[in-house]
Amino acid sequence: MKFHKSLLLLGLLSSTCTYAEPLVDEYGLEINSNHSISMFPEPESDLHTKSNKFSLLRDSKAASSSSYGNTWSIYSKETRRHCEWWDGELPRAVEPIKQTFSSKAASDTSGSISNSQSVGTQAINRRTCRQWTEYPAYTYGTADIFKSYDNVLDKPVVVVQPYIIDIKGSTYSSSQFYNAINAGDLANSLRSAGYDVILYRYRNQDNGVVFNAKGVQRLLEKINEQSGISSTSFIGLSMGGVVARYALADLENKGQLNDVATFISFDAPHLGANFPKSILDNTNRLLDKVDSRICGLSSDCRDARRKLKGVKSKLNTKTFKELIFTINKSERSTLLSQLRSVGHVDTIPTLALTNGAKSKTQGYPHSKLTTHFKLHRKWYNGGSKYFKVNTVPSVDNVAGGYSDFYQELSNLIKQQPHPITPYVTVGQRHSFVSTTSALAGSESNFTEVASYPSSNEAHMDFPYPKRLKIRQWLDTYQF
Repeated sequence: MKFHKSLLLLGLLSSTCTYAEPLVDEYGLEINSNHSISMFPEPESDLHTKSNKFSLLRDSKAASSSSYGNTWSIYSKETRRHCEWWDGELPRAVEPIKQTFSSKAASDTSGSISNSQSVGTQAINRRTCRQWTEYPAYTYGTADIFKSYDNVLDKPVVVVQPYIIDIKGSTYSSSQFYNAINAGDLANSLRSAGYDVILYRYRNQDNGVVFNAKGVQRLLEKINEQSGISSTSFIGLSMGGVVARYALADLENKGQLNDVATFISFDAPHLGANFPKSILDNTNRLLDKVDSRICGLSSDCRDARRKLKGVKSKLNTKTFKELIFTINKSERSTLLSQLRSVGHVDTIPTLALTNGAKSKTQGYPHSKLTTHFKLHRKWYNGGSKYFKVNTVPSVDNVAGGYSDFYQELSNLIKQQPHPITPYVTVGQRHSFVSTTSALAGSESNFTEVASYPSSNEAHMDFPYPKRLKIRQWLDTYQF
């Protein structure tokens, strides 16, 4: 009896130490998992960090049969010339002799001085360059190539990154990007089926949509220069969907959309995104209230002020003002005009994925809600004061992929070691990319719109039905 009890106890202990293998479908996609592609950088981790030992084993096997670390820098065709060696220059290791003028020379007539200066200037202007070097005028971005498990680059799927919000200026690494899109094993599933996953990261995401679209065009050109490429597909995540749409539609209008199989737009703000303007206004007001003289004496205050400046700087970039319809009408209008001029991609199959329901609103807020920020006396001019961040129900409570920037701002301020007390009203989640915006105004702008979620999902949520749709769509249309 004791022996049987010991076996039973051993069995119970071993079962508690065993991870349940995730349920996967015929494509290798995890069914019972839900993930999000975050606009906020995740901590740096190993390329294939997973939640259990079974997926770790799958990834280690994948790594042993594929190619990692292949990266292309994507440059502009335009170049800038730089003279490396001028005619008449001394060897670089020789120190030039400094010429001095005597007082007698200085007493010469102004005309002769002018003539000598003129002659010197003409001599410089007549110099010829012995050696010119041409450099790319711009670096658009980086393409990280993760080949399929046959280790042959022939069937690329380019994933264009979303907008990344990071006030610290950290680099968005290839491993962070890969881990994000491999949520639920999508990247592994694609690579096991013969697709080559190419992750396109911007060099400077804040240079604007059109600038970054030129990088996507140059990437496609570089792909098509490789031998053995059958066709290329594009998946644009959030901002990446707008960037890829402009790039492909512009090439299509020029008759240069060569060997592109399909385009997938994932919750992209084609008509703009809703970022609460009152957050930007009050960030400016918070900074204006800081007593910089007192603040300069405190490292905590300097750090808090620096982070608030980081928020303000991020919210004032060209790209942010282009994509956010609540902040800058001029930048936004210019981008809308540019998008209208190129139109939509019409000659290849296109798919739109939206995280917004078809018509169901967020459910709240039906009326204006207010977050109060109390500024205490320390560090601030004028004593204690309240600021208010108000919701806007007309744009916050519509169908769409939602976000919670009201809460994000409150958390950011609350975490800082300075005397600001936020009083957050519960229920300030707001529509970020409306369903209408994700469809660029109409379902007719795409070959197909994937099934709408029954309820609004967080912007860039990546549930199983969306991962499955992407895999099946590529299997259908990429040749």
